[in-house]
Amino acid sequence: MKKVTKICSMLGVLLIIVGFTSEEVTAFQVDEEHIGIVRRFKPDVNIQNFDIDKFIELSLPDNLGEKLFTGDTLLTEEGGFAVVVFMDKSVAKVKPQSLLIISGNRELTTNAGDKRIDLMRGEIFLEVQPQGENDFEVSTSRSLASVKGTEFGSTSDGYTWVETGQVDLTAFNSGQTVSLFEYMYGQADVNGNNIDSGTLTEQQLSSLNEGFDELDEDLIQKEIILRFRDENGQLRELRIDVFEDVN
Repeated sequence: MKKVTKICSMLGVLLIIVGFTSEEVTAFQVDEEHIGIVRRFKPDVNIQNFDIDKFIELSLPDNLGEKLFTGDTLLTEEGGFAVVVFMDKSVAKVKPQSLLIISGNRELTTNAGDKRIDLMRGEIFLEVQPQGENDFEVSTSRSLASVKGTEFGSTSDGYTWVETGQVDLTAFNSGQTVSLFEYMYGQADVNGNNIDSGTLTEQQLSSLNEGFDELDEDLIQKEIILRFRDENGQLRELRIDVFEDVN
C-alpha cells in the first residue's frame, strides 16, 4: 500500500481549488524553506528548536516526512534510528542515542544550499551529493569535516571514516587539515590539535558501518508539480516532494 506524506495531497487540492494570489504563494514559499525531512524513523525520535519553543515527538504515520528547518535539533533515544534526507537528496543516517543540530539554507528553484550538522552525541553516516559551490560540513567537539560529495561516517568525538570520495578534516584548535580518501580514517586529539589518520581494512570499514542499514527500506521520492495562475494571470509552479513505498 502506498504511503504518501501528510499535507502534500491536501495542499495540492487547496491550491487548485482556492487559487492563492501571488502574495499568498510567496508567503507560503517562505514558510516552506525547509532544508530536509525525516524520511524514516524508528521511535523514539524527537525534534526540538529552542529558538521557537518547538518540540515534536515523532510518531508513525503522522510524522513521516516531517520537515526540518535550520536550527532544528534531532534526538534519537535508545533504540531510535532516523534517516534524514536533505532537499538536494543528500542523506544522513542517525544511530540511537545521537543528538545533532541541523542548519543551512536552501535555494528554492534548485534545492542547493549550504548545510551543517553539529554532532553533539552519537554517530551518523552520510551520503552527500556533489555540492558544487556549496558547503556540507559536520562539526564535532574536536574537528570539522568538509565534503563536496562522498560517503562517510562520523562520531561525536570526531572519529571520521570514509567509504568513498574525500573528506577534509580540520582540527579546531590548531587548524591542521588532513584529506581523507576511500578506506581512510582520521581523528583529532582531545585538545583539537593533532590529527591521527590511517588506512582501514575492509573488515574494519564493514564494522564501522554496521547498524546504519537498520532503516534501509525502499522508498521512492516523487515530485508533484502544481501549476496555476496568480491574480495577474501569470503561470506559476509549486513543487512538492512526496514519498511512497515500493511495495
